[in-house]
Amino acid sequence: MVRMISPVVKLGDKPKTGRGFSLGELKGADLNPGEARHLGVPVDLRRSTSYSENIESLKDWVKEARREGFRVPKPKQSSKGQKRRVYRGRTSSGQKMRALKK
Repeated sequence: MVRMISPVVKLGDKPKTGRGFSLGELKGADLNPGEARHLGVPVDLRRSTSYSENIESLKDWVKEARREGFRVPKPKQSSKGQKRRVYRGRTSSGQKMRALKK
């Protein structure tokens, strides 16, 4: 099973997990931002740095994801109740007001 991937960003000497891959890293892995998001790869448009470690790990991950046919699951839409007032003809007080019910 393919796992989600996250980039490594260096702050001084310490590496940390980044928000997403930069455009340079995506280009190095032969991906565009739309295709990357479709595969579930996080993209950070604000980053300008590109690290070779991230490019190599991204290439390997994309190769494995394409082989297994990995796609991001669509979010489920929950049906919420009505937020506003119910149609007055449906409630008992509304029917009385409209002289539909006595």
